[in-house]
Amino acid sequence: MDLSECLHRPANRVWSSGEGVLQKRVHRDPAGEKISAAQYIRMSTEHQRYSPDSQRAAIATFADARGFEIVETYVDAGRSGLTLAGRPALKQLFADVLSGEANFRAILVLDVSRWGRFQDTDQSAHYEYMCRAAGVQVHYCMEPFDNDGDALSSMMKHMKRVMAAEFSRELSVKISRAQRHQAGLGFKQGGDPPLGMRRQVVDESGKPRMILLRGQRKALITDKVVWVRGPSREIALVRRIFHLFVEDKLRLGQIESWLNCRSHKQANGKPWTTSAVRRTLTQNLYSGRYVFGKRVSNLGRPTFTEPSDWVTAKVTTQIIPTILFQAAQQRLGAITRRVYSENELKAGLARLLKEEGHLSGRLIKRCAYLPSPEAIDTRYGSLAAAFRLVGYEMPSRIKKNASGKPYSDEDLLDELRRIHRERGYLSGHAIQADAGAPNRKYFIRRFGSLAKAFELAGFKITTAERRRAAAGYREEHGISSKPPKVSIRRNQDGSPITDEDLIGHLRRLLAKHGYLSVQLIDSAPEVPAKNVYRRRFGGLRAAYARAGYFGTHSEIVRAARARLGA
Repeated sequence: MDLSECLHRPANRVWSSGEGVLQKRVHRDPAGEKISAAQYIRMSTEHQRYSPDSQRAAIATFADARGFEIVETYVDAGRSGLTLAGRPALKQLFADVLSGEANFRAILVLDVSRWGRFQDTDQSAHYEYMCRAAGVQVHYCMEPFDNDGDALSSMMKHMKRVMAAEFSRELSVKISRAQRHQAGLGFKQGGDPPLGMRRQVVDESGKPRMILLRGQRKALITDKVVWVRGPSREIALVRRIFHLFVEDKLRLGQIESWLNCRSHKQANGKPWTTSAVRRTLTQNLYSGRYVFGKRVSNLGRPTFTEPSDWVTAKVTTQIIPTILFQAAQQRLGAITRRVYSENELKAGLARLLKEEGHLSGRLIKRCAYLPSPEAIDTRYGSLAAAFRLVGYEMPSRIKKNASGKPYSDEDLLDELRRIHRERGYLSGHAIQADAGAPNRKYFIRRFGSLAKAFELAGFKITTAERRRAAAGYREEHGISSKPPKVSIRRNQDGSPITDEDLIGHLRRLLAKHGYLSVQLIDSAPEVPAKNVYRRRFGGLRAAYARAGYFGTHSEIVRAARARLGA
């Protein structure tokens, strides 16, 4: 929630982001002379002296002594003071003040550090100035100066802001140094365990205590956490993933399909994704090494570090042999898409334009020295914008009729009526084969679908019309029609065909030919028709996966085209 979103929230309630509740508002006595005030309370994890109860008590004492009556309370419990992000109560406080709907004229804060440990001290001053400009003064209850704007108070306040920021910087350095030291000794430093690994608590002497479940933490500060091997079934699955990738040469998406088809889950219980498979293959713990410090987040700024700055420790016996693990890293490096620079993309597009005379997504897809059209589209916002960088303007997609004017909807419908008169049927193939009409994609973009365009032209596509179109297409291209495959509903012994029977037929075809396709299914007289597989398994791809033949729809289509071309 950002500051603009908060401006629309009502101010007649008290915020507590850490406790997750809204406390009841306390009204001041109309007859009293006390100044209405709001108290802001923030606690991170630094020390008990900054607990919400301690802050409330100190602020209450200050309010009684200075003539304030607390009517609103904003609490950010367990929140870092480095940035405004992640502090919804402070955002709500600013929103109430800036909207002019606040029913208080002062803000009471324990000290400068509770207002925030912003690394840019001007940021802290800016937020205070916003409140003062709106007629609400900020008071620091435990500081040795009055926030009255005189020179000495301003100097001390600035020094306190610098000290608060410096405290966070020093603490960040100390924590980072301690974590790196502990990681070098083999002790775990946060995060959930990957598949096949567990976290075990050990005491000061290294004696094992307990295995931590997901979401659990150690209870004693003197205890440490080490890595241990997990259940044997998870270890077996991890090894299987490495073998599928290295030895069987399956791609990441194929491994994802293999895992999900067999109802395997990640360590967090979620279905597998391509990214999860990649993380598993790059997990150094499986090779017995704990690598810490690949990314640091000091002072709330996440950055990636160089490999020379990583901390490495041998922590457990290997789950994956070194040779297999290194082979997986080499294959990952070979198949991982490279990141092209701006100069490389421009040079590649210019080279393709010089070779082909024009540019298109189809040409880029076939080009060996350029990334996919989708990657270029994402980088520049559109292919047209990328093409303009090398001086090529994409031709307009607006088609023109015989008179040189853009096609209207009625012009396009007249073209469909003409094609029907000449051919006796309508279909996408008929539109593509007609030299005087735009291609079928133009009709789809204009009307949403070919069926909708046909209907508007006065032709409702029935089953008889589809058969007529198919017969006309076969006649034009000299394709002989073949009778439908005889339906097979039972096995040769008369028993009903089970799922295992169907998958067994596919496995035999796969073992014989090395691939699966609709043509193979139709050509085998003992195999039931393809529609049986679609109805039984929800699609041919699902049936193929059950038989051990994996691949995306596009990969299967490309392989089929390659076989036809051969």
